[in-house]
Amino acid sequence: MQDKSIDGALIALRKSIIRGNLDGLAHVEALLTIRCVPMPRVMPAKRPDAALRGHISRLVIDALRGGPMTLRALSDRVAEARPEIGPRAAYIRTGQVLARLKLADKVRRNGRMWGLRL
Repeated sequence: MQDKSIDGALIALRKSIIRGNLDGLAHVEALLTIRCVPMPRVMPAKRPDAALRGHISRLVIDALRGGPMTLRALSDRVAEARPEIGPRAAYIRTGQVLARLKLADKVRRNGRMWGLRL
């Protein structure tokens, strides 16, 4: 394992210990000190609107199981399920998800309507 991988793993472990208020912080910081890795003084809190990997894709696929829908209707569903991202961001993210799903041949577009591929 490369040194930078070890350092990155220790820093990530330190972050999770601080954010989760877990035991072992002194040990991890001691290892970082021995390895001469600088530690940030203040650990920022995790953003409440942090991405949930694949969540919007699942929302879009679940919505399309009910039948074809427009991008606007899909983005309205996403905005309803994820109000913290806002309607404009929901529209943009839904469009990005549809483009990825189309490349993966999971959805198809017929005019303005999107549907699942059978």
